[in-house]
Amino acid sequence: MSASGLGNLIFIDGIMSHDLYLNILRDNLKLLAQNLGTGNNFVSYQDNDPKHTALSVCLCCLYNSPQNLETTPQSSDINPIEHIWRELEVRVRKHDIETKSELKTVMMDEN
Repeated sequence: MSASGLGNLIFIDGIMSHDLYLNILRDNLKLLAQNLGTGNNFVSYQDNDPKHTALSVCLCCLYNSPQNLETTPQSSDINPIEHIWRELEVRVRKHDIETKSELKTVMMDEN
């Protein structure tokens, strides 16, 4: 997310591992910055989830993000990602969803 808008919503099946997260970053980080018009002028923010702090992910961010914002442990109140997920959850719950396909459609519409 940025002041210019939100990026792509990527759906995964199952639990995300650091390898899957790394692939998502590699495939989307530079494209996202380009699409949002930020160029190389952006700050990468990740919480302290283990998949975000894995060495391979840290190295990817080091080489592909001009700036990385450090996060203090257990700082969910100031975590913008948590606030966006909460807002999306509130919006999605307003719909009568019965299938995964319907959930994806609603999430894309609300994004």
